[in-house]
Amino acid sequence: MTDDSKDNRAEIGLEPLLQAHIGRKLREFYDSAVREPVPDRFKLLLDQLENGELESVGNLAEDKADPA
Repeated sequence: MTDDSKDNRAEIGLEPLLQAHIGRKLREFYDSAVREPVPDRFKLLLDQLENGELESVGNLAEDKADPA
């Protein structure tokens, strides 16, 4: 590889204004997703996990995967 090709590769990229615009749009998108409410079913699963109620579900999955 020649030095010229290394120099050209270093110049490839997005302009700073375009990078900033993309960054703003991504932040807007993710901020709106974070503000959305958590579905009730997901909250229930999280509560069960915290209370140790999902341990039996994990055991069931292991039993199905390894029928001895």
